[in-house]
Amino acid sequence: MLALARSLFDDFFPFQRVLDNFFGESLCLRPTIFADRFFGPATEVYSKDGSLVYRVALPGVDPKDGDLSVKDHTVTLKVERKTPADVREGDWQVKGFSYGKYQHSWRLPKEADTEKLNASYNNGVLEITVPVAQAALPKKIEVKALAE
Repeated sequence: MLALARSLFDDFFPFQRVLDNFFGESLCLRPTIFADRFFGPATEVYSKDGSLVYRVALPGVDPKDGDLSVKDHTVTLKVERKTPADVREGDWQVKGFSYGKYQHSWRLPKEADTEKLNASYNNGVLEITVPVAQAALPKKIEVKALAE
């Protein structure tokens, strides 16, 4: 019996060197510090009880440091997750959190009632609820199987 002793990570480290060479030092982008450069939180959108619900995972972000606005049926979120002020750059052993600025906008349907928009922050998750007329919400369409 032939056993393959290969790890998923066998190809990753050469890939890291390829990226280093591709980007070069002039851009200061190294795969080992991507987490520090690019902060892009997980986001989801769903409909519930006549509203659209936008959820953004923002653990470690103080809600007072964010800016949530609505203009012309567009909701815009601006936040920043900052590195801990009491940790110097040379003291890091492992740095796996993402830090930086994040901005995202969602275009709302014209039937959205932006005057009743509500936002709450709980357990590191920002939840934005926007009431919408039933006609603007997604409709489930049944797919029928054809007889063969």
